[in-house]
Amino acid sequence: MAEYALITFVLPYYNEAGFIAATLASLAAQTDRRFRLVLVDNASDDGSEVVAREACGAMPDITVTFLHEARPGKIHALRAGLGQVSTPLVGTIDADTIYPPGYVAQALAMFASNPAASCALAFGISPGDGHAGQMVLLRLYARLFPRKCHTGGYGQNFRREFLERAGGFDAERWPHVLEDHEIVHRVRKFGPILYGADFVCHPSDRRDDRSRCSWTLGERVIYKLLPTPFMDWFFYRFLGPGLERRGLGNLRLREKIWGP
Repeated sequence: MAEYALITFVLPYYNEAGFIAATLASLAAQTDRRFRLVLVDNASDDGSEVVAREACGAMPDITVTFLHEARPGKIHALRAGLGQVSTPLVGTIDADTIYPPGYVAQALAMFASNPAASCALAFGISPGDGHAGQMVLLRLYARLFPRKCHTGGYGQNFRREFLERAGGFDAERWPHVLEDHEIVHRVRKFGPILYGADFVCHPSDRRDDRSRCSWTLGERVIYKLLPTPFMDWFFYRFLGPGLERRGLGNLRLREKIWGP
């Protein structure tokens, strides 16, 4: 039950009235109820909070906190939400992602299996059939590059202590897109990353084309192949300046330029 929660999920959202109910319904169906929710409205103007409050009525046993963060930007919303977390574990989730019924149970089991782990990351697999190749590729990446991030903020779970020691989400440190990869880079310094072969969630396929608000193919290849001792250089001397030159600050995510 919620009073014995071990993990809190922080869900920042901006104008997600068309998606957030399905996401929350998937959380309401979790088999393991030892979680809390912190929902952070980042100045929506489409009635998202009304939809979210109604959807949360389906899980009266779960403690849900509703926050408002007026400063635009996902990083600000995440930071506000994390300030309300007291459980030993914390996860970030997205308002357009479906979580299988065993998602919470699997996350907790993975952390229990390795007390030194800093984070447990779920692969993001597109909804529907026909994505076996996608899963094979992600598993291969995790096997070949176990100290790198191979998923987005929709499926990241951390030990709260390590996330706080790493400085948390910080717009002063990292004001760009790809905050999900940058935060894993900092947190993994405190302990190994855990991947599970079947630990997955299902982000909306509306983001399939993110080329206009993400890194280039060359930047992705360098990230995967560069040895971990050089990752500070990669993020703060190479990738960050490159994103800034292309105008890819965190606010670009509010434009939803990946599609409707």
